Parts: sequence; C-alpha cells; structure tokens
Amino acid sequence: MNQSEALIAAINGEAAAVYAYGLLGPQLDVSAQSLARSSMNAHRQRELSLRAKLDVVGAEQPGAAVAYEPPFPIDNAASASELAGLVEMRLAATYADLAGASSDSDRNDAVLAARESAVRGITWGAPTAAFPGLN
Repeated sequence: MNQSEALIAAINGEAAAVYAYGLLGPQLDVSAQSLARSSMNAHRQRELSLRAKLDVVGAEQPGAAVAYEPPFPIDNAASASELAGLVEMRLAATYADLAGASSDSDRNDAVLAARESAVRGITWGAPTAAFPGLN
C-alpha cells in the first residue's frame, strides 16, 4: 500500500467514525455523550488534516459514503460502547498501515493517531492487544 492509498483508507475510516458516533450518541448517558462528542470532533479534525495531506501528495479526494451499515444493531448503551470501541480499534489498525506507508513527521503523526484511537477504543471497552487492530 502506498502513502496515497493509506491516506485514503484513513480518511474513509475517519468518515465512518464520525458517522458511527452520530449513531451511538443517542444511546448513551450524559457523561458518555460528552466523550462521544469529543471523540467525534477529534475524528472530524483528523479527517480534515488527512485531506490536507492528500492534497500535498496530489491524490484525488475520496467522497464520504452517504451512510454506513453498523455491524450490529445500536439499541442500547452497551451496543453503542461496543461500536465505539470497534471503530476506534479499526482506525488504530488503519493508522498503523499509514505509518508503514509514510516517513518522517507523517509517520509520527500516524503513530500518534493510532495510539489515540487505541486509547479511545480501550476507554469504550474494546479488548486490549499488543498491536491494536492487528489480532
């Protein structure tokens, strides 16, 4: 996977994360909704940053999907937290791929993004792994 492909995968992952947080938010209590909002905002910012990097490498911007199909029904706080954890751990793996396809400060940024996603995933109750997303 080259850097452009990895950037596009990360952009798509971020767009899916923003959508997922929109789905799961209504199922959460007030304190968890606050965490979901801050997570969603972090993903929006990451997506914008990734799109700027994609412009620098001269690749075509991907469009976001109109909707995403959650892997299971989101009908209570437990399923909402499970979705958040799943999305974050998938993004951690996506950012690991981006780190492998990047160099210098772009690699550092991808590693930090992978770490942030893994920590958020664990916060939402996702299982821990030595290499998040790579089990």
